[in-house]
Amino acid sequence: MTAWNTLKIQTPNIIEFVLRLCLPLSWSIIILWLSLIPTPPQLSGVLGWDKLLHAGAYGLLFLLVAQFLFCLPLQLNKIWWVTWLVVICFGALMEVLQLLAQTGRIAEWWDLFADAVGAFIAYVILRQFSGLMCSRHKALEKDHG
Repeated sequence: MTAWNTLKIQTPNIIEFVLRLCLPLSWSIIILWLSLIPTPPQLSGVLGWDKLLHAGAYGLLFLLVAQFLFCLPLQLNKIWWVTWLVVICFGALMEVLQLLAQTGRIAEWWDLFADAVGAFIAYVILRQFSGLMCSRHKALEKDHG
């Protein structure tokens, strides 16, 4: 029995599907734009540290892709792997595009590493949050069951 059967989650309607898909697509377009413009906006202080920005951007992308995949009838374990794979492949694609676009930006392995770290941190946070949600749902079912 999958986690979806346990949670009694149904496949979403088309409007919910499109709305959930718009969030990760919109954020991906923002990342694409910021990755390929010659001089991206700079934040001051610690928040301006390039690797922290990578980790934050790809951590958020992980959360947005996962929230989209949660509406599909997939096993929870597959959602984590698919989400992580999508985010890391997107990060690798951005590095390759930076290399090929010749905008003065350079591709760095450390950027891809920071992307992976951000995605992993988001995974840990989301996994803990979904664990709380599942346990609360099971407790409600038991009380009302």
